[in-house]
Amino acid sequence: MRDTILLFESRDLCYESNQYFMEQLNQEFQRAGYKTEICDLSLDMEEKLEDVLKRRQEFSAAFDFNSRLTRAEMEDGTPFIDALSIPFFNYLVDHPLYHHGGLRRKFENYSVICIDKRHQEYIKHYYPHIKNVFLVPLGAVEAGKIQTLEEKRFDLLFLGTYVPAEEIYEEISDYPWEQKKEVLTLIEWMEAEPEFTQEDALFQYLIKTGEELTREEFASRLHRDYIVDRYLRFLKRKKILSEAAKSGIPLTVVGHGLAEIPELHSKNVTIYPGVGFAVSAQMIADAKILLNITPGFLGGVHDRVYSARVNRTLCFTEKNPYTESHFKDGEEIVLYDERKPERIFELAWKLLNDREALVRIAGNACEKAMLQETWQCRGQQILNIIRNF
Repeated sequence: MRDTILLFESRDLCYESNQYFMEQLNQEFQRAGYKTEICDLSLDMEEKLEDVLKRRQEFSAAFDFNSRLTRAEMEDGTPFIDALSIPFFNYLVDHPLYHHGGLRRKFENYSVICIDKRHQEYIKHYYPHIKNVFLVPLGAVEAGKIQTLEEKRFDLLFLGTYVPAEEIYEEISDYPWEQKKEVLTLIEWMEAEPEFTQEDALFQYLIKTGEELTREEFASRLHRDYIVDRYLRFLKRKKILSEAAKSGIPLTVVGHGLAEIPELHSKNVTIYPGVGFAVSAQMIADAKILLNITPGFLGGVHDRVYSARVNRTLCFTEKNPYTESHFKDGEEIVLYDERKPERIFELAWKLLNDREALVRIAGNACEKAMLQETWQCRGQQILNIIRNF
């Protein structure tokens, strides 16, 4: 009898965040009356997949985050996803350009869930064989203890990883001339215009060069140039965090590689190495202001934004078409222009010294987050999707 939802853990995302996300889905499915089974594939993957196939009649649907199972095949070459013969949902938590290898394959009963509207549109356009592409943002993570403003330990908190942009630039230097020219042009354009997605920039570049590509060729080219996204991500983190350090604001940064930013070795900056996902959620709750830096998300936001909101932590994040249409700047969030980083910290200083305004904005955000942005809300959205299959 097909009455169990199968939850795969085929890879570890940053700080094992996917395990937490999957457990949240597991709880919501069970709360709704569904049976569930979590299949951790970190060990004995082949044996576990064989066991799942033997029991395939027990399962009604399967989920995974950034799934590795798009590459799994049977001995006769049949894709595992097809052999499973149930609706399979791959929840992608970053840009589809990183998942080109799996997205280009034609599976039966295969759907994608995106956390960004622009990512959803990209998949629909460049991978038209994928019949169902849904938009469900990640949910807010509630900490074990919600702190009052006076109890919060951190004035301004940043969570994220860092790889020196100089190292990535060295990789680009080794590219063939034509690819290097293309990549550097995309970087230049996207740095000058933050509302440009990488696909926007590549499209304009192809017009400039007069090159025509099919949809499949375009998706392959964007995947090839993934280093553009990586370079800009870390370059922008360095620029904004360096400005924060320069401003003198009490700043706490948490994540692998951040100690390699020279400007952060300042008396007003405290650096912690990367921490587990549960600890990071509590640190967000312990912050008065969370600084979010996620270039490349123009149709959605990182789950850190939602987690800050639900924990009464004021969130500063990038101004873009999505954030401007979904959040009220100055009333439930602060939207900044990444091209003017010095103004971010002028306002942060002001709010740290205005308890009433900080509490009011964070409180408004929490009220909305509890109604619309929790994992319970996201779970219901996904259950509605399942029920329509």
